[in-house]
Amino acid sequence: MITGARAPVALELSRSMAADGHRVIMADCLKFTVARWSNSVSEYYTLPSPALAPQEFVLALQRIIEKEQVDHLVPICEEAFYISKYKDKFNCRVWTASLELMDLLHNKATFIDLARPFFAVPNTIEASVFDDWPDAGKYVFKKKYSRFGTSVILSGDEVKCREVKQHPHDWIVQERIQGKEVCVYSVWDEGKMKAFACYHPLYRYGIGAGVFFEPQHVEGLQQCVMNLGMSCGYHGQLSFDIIVRDNIPYVIECNPRGTSGAHLLNRYLGGAFIKDRLQLPASEQAYCIGYALLLKHPLSYFNKRVRQARDVIFSVTDSAPFLLQVLSVLEITYIALVKRIPWLLATTRDIEWNGDNVDNG
Repeated sequence: MITGARAPVALELSRSMAADGHRVIMADCLKFTVARWSNSVSEYYTLPSPALAPQEFVLALQRIIEKEQVDHLVPICEEAFYISKYKDKFNCRVWTASLELMDLLHNKATFIDLARPFFAVPNTIEASVFDDWPDAGKYVFKKKYSRFGTSVILSGDEVKCREVKQHPHDWIVQERIQGKEVCVYSVWDEGKMKAFACYHPLYRYGIGAGVFFEPQHVEGLQQCVMNLGMSCGYHGQLSFDIIVRDNIPYVIECNPRGTSGAHLLNRYLGGAFIKDRLQLPASEQAYCIGYALLLKHPLSYFNKRVRQARDVIFSVTDSAPFLLQVLSVLEITYIALVKRIPWLLATTRDIEWNGDNVDNG
């Protein structure tokens, strides 16, 4: 069973699992997700929001797991935190780490301390003790709990930093590292690395979510990731944002969930959860989310690398997700308009984990 069907990664995993002969159940809080139309999906369920109704969310998952006799539960998006919180209530194998560990990794302040023994890290402090406002442009301001770059301030502008000054305990201040950004996706089975992929997000939706994924090789990076994952016995999906400067990878953020690097594994993604060997990208093929590139970067198609990239949604043998993806866009657009929130925020508002009730089960 795969949750987070709104994410193209869920579609990728579903197709890979089905190709290996597994029956796939899909679920999400949204109705018209891109993955629900896939012929790799046997059944689709709509769930209550874990952020707004966690108990109802858990009960719904329990009923589905029992009804469908689910063996593996793989959450893709931030519903993973809520599934982790109640993982002992699910009668199947759950692909998440403990909530305490996931929260330490997700929180941008505590993650840096955890990563320090394994990576180079930028100088990072709590905004509550930051006092170098005349040179604020040298720093990056980030909310401790955020995603897709939606709460990142790069300019140090007085107006933009007003919220930082009003709620300093919610923010960190990080040294701004100049270099090439790469992202890592990995899968772990009780401290054993099962998959690894690294890419450069050449094009983005805004300053956060990548929409073009170009394979990269960074010397020593896989070993750094392996050392961290082994040290904490990680289980599930684990992803990182990294800046490479002078051939040194500086880790800046962590996402203990699925991210777009999974597309590089393509046909071999399902094997990371089922097979007992390390899965790596089989080629240097680049991937993209075509509709997002067309909307945000239409001129990118003059770039040969973009034209040669493989759309992660389109498939000759599974065309419905590509043809019906507009329904997913319209559903999120409707939420954004009704709630009067930015479109990117509307994609996650019902599943976000912002550190609430970590110890209160």
